[in-house]
Amino acid sequence: MKPMPQRRLDSPLSIVILGLLAERPLHPYGMRALMRERGHDRITGHGSATLYDAVNRLASAGLVEAQESRQEGRRPERTVYRLTTTGSESLQDWLRQALRDPTGTGQFTAALSFMYVLPRREVIDLLTVRATGVQELIRAADTALAEAIAAGVPPVFLSEGRYSCALVTAERDWLATFIAQLSSGELRWPRPRRDHRKAS
Repeated sequence: MKPMPQRRLDSPLSIVILGLLAERPLHPYGMRALMRERGHDRITGHGSATLYDAVNRLASAGLVEAQESRQEGRRPERTVYRLTTTGSESLQDWLRQALRDPTGTGQFTAALSFMYVLPRREVIDLLTVRATGVQELIRAADTALAEAIAAGVPPVFLSEGRYSCALVTAERDWLATFIAQLSSGELRWPRPRRDHRKAS
């Protein structure tokens, strides 16, 4: 019997969980509330059950750890989690990879939400590398479309390729504007709150 394949830890949901815990310790209910408040649930698209499962997997991997368990009134006991040193390092590595690599779309959106974990200058450099990669993707797509047309493929059968190319072109243009805004200081760099004494 073949072993079940392991889920990747560096999912958009994992990035959001570690990003929230980089600000302060939280219990999963508090994570869910913040995700809804900030719109992170649109990135992850997961329900509460999956959130608890993801927290457990991150804890098993040593990226988060239980700080305390507490009960308020008749509410169920809640376990507050905090980021470990390994979790902090993993979060930074995942953010770097997601910001730099133009092929990881889901992780990129989550990485943008917590990019301030990294220094502003480093983020600009990572996005610049991504922009170069995006331009290379556009060149490859344009070449493939041109070759298909030259081979006599009816244009209607190339609609998917044209659509994909249009999306990548839009990302290239957005990146250029975003990098310029970060470089000029037009967009202020957020400072994450790091009060590890209190939990929500």
